[in-house]
Amino acid sequence: MKTDLHVVMQQVLNHQQAPCASLYLDTHRTQPQRRDDPTRYRNLVRELRDSLSSAYSPAMIAEFIAPFEHLERNEEFWNSRTEGIIVFRSPDLFLRFHVDRPVGDLAIVAESFHVKPLLKLLQTNERYHVLTLTRDTAHLYLGDRDEIEEVDLGPDAPMTMEKALGTELTERHFTRSNSGGTERSVGHTTTSDEVALDAEKFLRVVDRTVIERATRLDGLPIILCGVTELVGEFRRITRNTHILADAIVVHPHSIDRREMTKRAWSIMEPLAKQRSLNLIELYRNAATRWNGVDDIVQVAHAAVEGRIGTLLVEEHREVPGKINAVTGDIAFDDLHQPDIDDVLDDLAVMVMRMKGTVHVLPAQAMPTATGVAAILRY
Repeated sequence: MKTDLHVVMQQVLNHQQAPCASLYLDTHRTQPQRRDDPTRYRNLVRELRDSLSSAYSPAMIAEFIAPFEHLERNEEFWNSRTEGIIVFRSPDLFLRFHVDRPVGDLAIVAESFHVKPLLKLLQTNERYHVLTLTRDTAHLYLGDRDEIEEVDLGPDAPMTMEKALGTELTERHFTRSNSGGTERSVGHTTTSDEVALDAEKFLRVVDRTVIERATRLDGLPIILCGVTELVGEFRRITRNTHILADAIVVHPHSIDRREMTKRAWSIMEPLAKQRSLNLIELYRNAATRWNGVDDIVQVAHAAVEGRIGTLLVEEHREVPGKINAVTGDIAFDDLHQPDIDDVLDDLAVMVMRMKGTVHVLPAQAMPTATGVAAILRY
C-alpha cells in the first residue's frame, strides 16, 4: 500500500523527541545504478552515526542506528524500490517508505526532522478527487500525480441509481382514451422524459453525498469524468464549489485507471504551478505594505511569535544553525552537530506547527535573495 505522505508529515510535525535523524536517498529501478544504492545508503547512515558521536554514548548510538542496519538487510524493502526512499528515526519512532520521485541524498541529525524534501514532494503531488458519472452509477476516486484509487464512501452510500432512488422509477401519468370502442391508457410522458427525471434526481443525490462524505472532510478539488451531456448536467445542478472547470470528457468505462490518472494530472499540474505564482505575487504585494519580510532573523522572531501566515523557502539552500524556541534568536553553527539543522527547514516546521502555509521554491523562483520570504498575519 502506498504511504500517505500527508499522514507522515503530521507524524513528524507532532513528534518532538530528539535526536531526530532524517535520511533521504535517490534509488534506481534498473542496473547498473541500482547496484550502488545500498552503498550510498550505508554512507548516509555513517554520516548519521558520525554526527551522533559528538554528543551521545556508543551504546545509545548503537541502539539508535540498529533499525537503519536492519533495513539495509531487508531484501524485500530494497527489491520494491522506486525513485527514492525516506527514513525518519528518533528514540521512539522509525518510519521508512518509498517515494515515486527522486529526493536527493541527505542525512541530518537535529532536534526536529528535516522536512523540506518531503514538503516539495507534497506540493508537487497534490491530491484531488475524480468523480466518474454514468446514467446509473457514480464513483469517487482519490488521486495524485502517480496513481488513483477508489474512495470507500461506506456501504450505504447512494452512488447507484437503485440505492439513490430505490427500485421505483419515475411514475408515469396516464389518462383514459376510447378509440374504436376500446378503452386504453395513454401516457403523457415518454420513456426519455422519465430517464431524464431519474438521472437528474440521481445526480442531485450523488452531489449531496460527495459534499457530505468527502468535500466537507478534505476540501480537495474535484475533476468530473463522464460524457459531455452528463458532465454538463452535473455542473448545472451541483452545489459543490470544489468542482474544477476542466473535466475528463469520456465514458468512464472506456479508460483504465492509469489513463485516468494521466488525464487528471494534466488538469491538476497547471493549477499547482499557478498556486506557486500566486504565492509569489502575494508576497510581493505584502512587501509593499510592510507585511512581507525576507530578513532571516526577523522571520525567525515572527515564526516563534506565530505571526507568519505563509512562508516561502528556497529548496536547496541550507543555513546551518539553531533557533531559540523562546526568543527566536539564531545561533549559526555547523550542520554536522546533532542539535543543528538547516534554519530554513526549522522555520518551515515552526510555521506549519502554527497552522501556517509553507511552500518550497527553486532558487530561480524565489522572490527574495535571502532564501526565505514570509507573509505576516499581523
